Amino acid sequence: MEFIKTENTEAINILRTQLYLSLTAPIDAMWEQLYIGSSQHYLIEDNNSTFGYCCINETGCLTQIFLTKDHLSWMDNVVKELIATKMINSASLSSNEPKAFNACLSNSKSIKTNTFCFEHLNKEIEVDTNLNIELVATDDIPAVKEFLKEQVGMDDTFGYTENLVARKEIFMLKEVNVIIATSECRMSDSQPEIADLGIIVNRNFQGRGLATQIMKMQVNRVLEAGRKPICSTTLDNIASRKAIEKSGFYCSNIIFDISFKD
Repeated sequence: MEFIKTENTEAINILRTQLYLSLTAPIDAMWEQLYIGSSQHYLIEDNNSTFGYCCINETGCLTQIFLTKDHLSWMDNVVKELIATKMINSASLSSNEPKAFNACLSNSKSIKTNTFCFEHLNKEIEVDTNLNIELVATDDIPAVKEFLKEQVGMDDTFGYTENLVARKEIFMLKEVNVIIATSECRMSDSQPEIADLGIIVNRNFQGRGLATQIMKMQVNRVLEAGRKPICSTTLDNIASRKAIEKSGFYCSNIIFDISFKD
């Protein structure tokens, strides 16, 4: 068994398409783009034949793994080999892929919840107010980047905001020159039926139900576009979880941090 570093996106995409078809719930877009996307990809081979791939980040954390149908029985051995060769010391995986998740769980020393992932009931929701949510324009990018840094500590030096603006997938609510909230509505390329929602409310305006109202408006936007809304929040963000559940979402899978170290 060999793990071959690769930048061959075509080979990986063919395998990843098979993985996505097997998932019990959609994959979170933030996790897909930032965490998995930035990991090193490896083809998994035996006797020069590729039967899967895995993604490992710079800290030795397994962020995604897939084996073809004929090799699913090898999953536990593959995980054991990754651990034994010290290629990985942990994994961050979702319960939406039980085979990989179970193999990592059976080899774990500890596990903790990282992120709750939600799907929507796919029913239009009544919105109590009509907030003036507008698309972020190119001229607004510096202000939005500063907002993200101040509110959630995200230092966007890698073009994240620019990409969303170009795709017309980031919105904001403003009062005079103050950004009250931003909202992302990312139309997934890898999951054509899915749109991923995210909302950040200015700390000075929290507790007013704005997140719930904005979420409801974005849910209706996605449903009108013929897609299914998904979203996520971390374990410690209780307020966000309440807003999500009030907007018609239910938790369909959870991303766990799994450690293989004593």
